[in-house]
Amino acid sequence: MIQLKVNHLRHLFNNLLILFFILGLSSCDFTSGLNQDILSAQKFVDQQDFAKAVGLYERVLKKNPSKVIKTKINYQLAEIYYLYLDEQVKALKYYQFIVDNVDDPLWQVKSLEKIADINFSFAKNFTEAIRAYHILMNVKPRLKNYDYYFLRVGESYFEMGQYTKAREIFNQIISQPTNPYYVEAYNQMGLIEFYNQNWDKAVDYWLEYLKRERRKDQIVKVKFLIANAYESNEKLKEAYNIYYSLLPSYPNPDVLRARLKSLFDRRVARKR
Repeated sequence: MIQLKVNHLRHLFNNLLILFFILGLSSCDFTSGLNQDILSAQKFVDQQDFAKAVGLYERVLKKNPSKVIKTKINYQLAEIYYLYLDEQVKALKYYQFIVDNVDDPLWQVKSLEKIADINFSFAKNFTEAIRAYHILMNVKPRLKNYDYYFLRVGESYFEMGQYTKAREIFNQIISQPTNPYYVEAYNQMGLIEFYNQNWDKAVDYWLEYLKRERRKDQIVKVKFLIANAYESNEKLKEAYNIYYSLLPSYPNPDVLRARLKSLFDRRVARKR
């Protein structure tokens, strides 16, 4: 955890130094009062007293400083909320300020990526996540993370229950074996069919996924879902066998034991 904090601090300061360079920030941009507040705020960041740093930065913004200083502080506040205070949604308006006020494409892309991730992962505002990912996908030349943005759009449609649109995206990824998310697309298709109670189709997709997946934790997770699909489809023997096979590796074996007992009781009741 300490090493993680150190890495985040390095990330924050490195980005800040680059931003200073890009914006051409120099000491002549500061009044003495603003300069003191900003230096004090940065000292609080160095001490990991982020709440005090935020208070000082917000105080500087209320004094209506130059656009250059506003931009620097908005980026600092965005990174603090995103990385350290676990209040990612509060970072949105500060990243948006960077998008709207910094012409450099590097900083617009970095901020849009954060906006998209916050909306997807924390705010659960999938419409806004899709909007941000589409902007990123339309950048020319194509950005290196294009395939990831495309996957996230599909996952956003899935989370919104727009399964037809999600299917179109994941099927397109499946048609591209060189796509880095080719394997994950099978998992996503399985989830779509599972939520639509198309149990056999879900299992078919997940079996294809398991042929290609190498991560043990994901294999265990998807095998559990396959067993769940079998159970929902009244294929009790198949479900029982998979649940039983997962006992040595599943992180919560008590859940499996409860499922196994329930399946055993149902199978006995069938035979009566």
